[in-house]
Amino acid sequence: MDVENSLRSIHLLSDLPRLVATLGHQPLWEEVPDEAWNRGAHRILKVWAVGRTRELPWFAVESRAPERDAAALAGRISRRGGVGMVLALDPEVRRLAVALGFERLPSIALDLTQPDPEAIASLGKLAGLPDGGTLAFAAKAADALSAEPVGRRFFREFRATLDRLAAGLPGPMPADDRHSLALLQLTRVLFLYFIQTKGWLGGERFLSEQVDRCLDRGRKIHRDLLRPLFFGTLNRPMGSRSRIATGFGPIPFLNGGLFEPHPLERRFRADIPNGLWLDAFEQLFERFHFTVAERNCAGLVAPDMLGRVFEGVMAPEARRASGTFYTPSTLVQKILEAALTALVASRLGCRESEAERRIADADAATVQVLSSITLLDPAVGSGAFLLGALERLSTAAAGRSDSALVKRRVLQHNLFGVDRSAAAVRLTELRLWLAVIAEDPAERAEAVSPLPNLDCLIRQGDSLFDPIGLTRTSIQGAGGLADELCRLRREVVTASGSSKQALLRRLRTHEARALGATLATAEAGYRSDISECVLQARTNDLFGHRRGMDRELHCRLVELRSRLRQLRQAGRRLARDGDVPWFHYQSHFADVFARGGFDLVIGNPPWLRSEAIPADLRARLAGRYRWWRATGRGYGNGPDLAVAFVERGVELAGTGGVMAMLVPAKIATARYGAAARHELASKTTLHAVADLTRGSGSEFDATVYPMAVVASRTMPKPGHRVRTTLALTGESGPRQTELRGGGPWILLGERVGRVLAFMEGEHPRLSDTMVCHLGVKTGLNRVFLNPPIDLEPELLRWAVRGRDLQPFGCKRRVRLLWTHDPAGHVRRELPPRARTYLGPYEAELRARRDYQGGPWWALFRTRPAVARYRVAWSDLARTLVAAPLITSTDLELVPLNTCYVVAVPSADRALALAAWLNSTWLRVAARAVAVPASGGYARFNADVVARLPLPLGALGDADLIRLSRAGCAGTEVQAEIDAVVAGHLSLSSSAQRALRVLVDGTAGDRR
Repeated sequence: MDVENSLRSIHLLSDLPRLVATLGHQPLWEEVPDEAWNRGAHRILKVWAVGRTRELPWFAVESRAPERDAAALAGRISRRGGVGMVLALDPEVRRLAVALGFERLPSIALDLTQPDPEAIASLGKLAGLPDGGTLAFAAKAADALSAEPVGRRFFREFRATLDRLAAGLPGPMPADDRHSLALLQLTRVLFLYFIQTKGWLGGERFLSEQVDRCLDRGRKIHRDLLRPLFFGTLNRPMGSRSRIATGFGPIPFLNGGLFEPHPLERRFRADIPNGLWLDAFEQLFERFHFTVAERNCAGLVAPDMLGRVFEGVMAPEARRASGTFYTPSTLVQKILEAALTALVASRLGCRESEAERRIADADAATVQVLSSITLLDPAVGSGAFLLGALERLSTAAAGRSDSALVKRRVLQHNLFGVDRSAAAVRLTELRLWLAVIAEDPAERAEAVSPLPNLDCLIRQGDSLFDPIGLTRTSIQGAGGLADELCRLRREVVTASGSSKQALLRRLRTHEARALGATLATAEAGYRSDISECVLQARTNDLFGHRRGMDRELHCRLVELRSRLRQLRQAGRRLARDGDVPWFHYQSHFADVFARGGFDLVIGNPPWLRSEAIPADLRARLAGRYRWWRATGRGYGNGPDLAVAFVERGVELAGTGGVMAMLVPAKIATARYGAAARHELASKTTLHAVADLTRGSGSEFDATVYPMAVVASRTMPKPGHRVRTTLALTGESGPRQTELRGGGPWILLGERVGRVLAFMEGEHPRLSDTMVCHLGVKTGLNRVFLNPPIDLEPELLRWAVRGRDLQPFGCKRRVRLLWTHDPAGHVRRELPPRARTYLGPYEAELRARRDYQGGPWWALFRTRPAVARYRVAWSDLARTLVAAPLITSTDLELVPLNTCYVVAVPSADRALALAAWLNSTWLRVAARAVAVPASGGYARFNADVVARLPLPLGALGDADLIRLSRAGCAGTEVQAEIDAVVAGHLSLSSSAQRALRVLVDGTAGDRR
């Protein structure tokens, strides 16, 4: 039985009986009567019986939310006293949920493109027929589906333990410091549990035995065990340890910074009580088994889980506020490989296919390039990209031989990282240290090499800003200083004992000198700019009159003088303290910038919508980053924070260097990404722009829709084509020149892109003849939707939501309290029952954001929504879905703001337009530029539909009108409509074939 291969072969609902057979049960394919399950508010469209285990049936349903619908159907089975297995499949994103209708309703979910090994193992437990009949199998299934993966259990316990330790720290302390201090203590113990598996602590039970011994003696775990172990043993060479430290036995000297007193520990002398530590050991550390191997360790806690721990220990609010999400290792590898290939191709002057081959062959020239690169992650997060780079560069340098030594060398020469979060910096260090010790062949404690010091490579700081806006990056005449900085940093990385502190002091001194040189260079530049302003004020204009200090020049002069004062204040502070007072790239990494910048800037920067960014930070971003600009009013028009990181990434890369980042996919199509798209397409070479939206929800522990961008700081060659995949295989993408101008990027391959470009370029746009409007907004749906049925009949209409629309029609499901007249004007007075009903909500209705005075029961954007002839479509859907609203009964329908609507002058035009928008070719064109959304959906907003082609005369086509009427009557007309529309668009047979590959085929929406 091969469950994994069976899962990978599932594409349609009809493939599920084969999975049932693979598990050793009787396959079936029988339609279940609709009335058996479709009762109540939550309807499941069609249920099939796909198997049987003795008397226990296996049901299947196609679903766009498989976890939800599997649970819903399983719940109905259970509530009716039945027992049954439920399979819910989303064939588009290829996600399968498996649930049991029996008691606790356990369930699991799988990504069919890359099934999780632990989920496969759980599903495999469903194989075979146990003794004891149907209920015995149901009990076995409940146990199998309830077997929560070890990683998920560890995350939950780690988070709970962290919360208890933070709350239990004695004394007054800010919440953030309390959290950081507790996390620091847990991180140290967690690291020791990993190295305990190496046998370096004198036994597999060293830590638990030491805790027991400490408690037996009536001592305190924190004061009498952990503090001597951390600061007197692990952080000291064996020859300099005290009697208490030597009592622990042959413990290795680990160095590395993890076991040095942290500033928070010096500031708050707070010991965690014994009860909390005992709870941490018993409930967390001793309940799991650890390994230093990175992957493929079922049932064990491995280092690669720590990235998910980092996301898990952040409060949900903090995670949303920082835009921080864990990056899957498989995606890290793909982006890293694409970036290294682009860099090697640039450095060696060869094609990327040749560079890929040379990397695989590890020829001498390629190894030389890879061994000398400087790689930066400007927002390290959980350290995923630096860890992936460490593994990849180590392999490239030495294969599998002497890998521990090679990894130390890579850390010493190649990797750099920055993050605002101290916890992120510490976690990154932890993962890199674990990667080093995993390959260390030492068997005795005294043979273990000290861990590298990473605090001069992984820095806590802000990659987007420095406090005084030092954007001038060159340090004039600083070559010798940069070389000395580079040498000192390499020595600090490997230093230990007494020499470490002396080297750190020298490194800080040289970093301060670098900042001083930067300040001097910047100060000279500002003085020059000030002199230029004064000179301009004294010069004559074209008419011979002195220009004088006009408003523009005065504002410029005030700004320059303010910045000059900031520089001088920073210089005085630097002279006083002798230390760099903040993180500054050109000071802390001066040697890298003396060579022009980093060879590779890579990462998954924070994703944060503009409306979630504080107003003062938005103003700073707009002033600092040219690509980060709001593009209009309203939701979704402000840039994501990732746009600023992309611009910063290009700045930090040297000439010929590569920027490779994982960013929101909507940057390719959203209006706010126009400046970034144009600049990238005009001033860099775009190697790959890959939309990774499909299936991303199963890779990430968050609802994210990613795109990978790989670009180098070089001008593109004539005719250069941009790949739309990370891999070098597949159809070539669009010419880079076609991506300039800021318009949406169509990332669907060369043939499709060419056809869509032809459609758009050869015909007028829909916006040339009509205006798209968002539907009615109530501002308080719980009041206006489903009002009491005894209100005045003339005030009751049917609301149309996006989810209610279907091709050529809509379902009437929700009533709307309509406080306007038939033309859309607000009623000046309400009849008595409506007035009585709305009275208690007056204050809330007046507080609505869109309310600007007048009757407080008014709705918003009403006029277009009640035009005599309209066409409406869903805002959020898998494919564009349009319906004409033209009959007298349609006058009762009011599209809400989950729909868009366009008013037209006649019923025939509405029919023709609905047919036009429901055609396959327009659906593909709309999907190509729509902003991606959850679960394979997209947003078909006004911008998307307005730019669709609409040839003159199409809306007067009698065939389109006739076919639309037939579609409204329920006749299947898709093929005929496609043929008519193809004629208007002059689409050849080959063009139609190219577009049809991308057809969704499933109409529907999420609202």
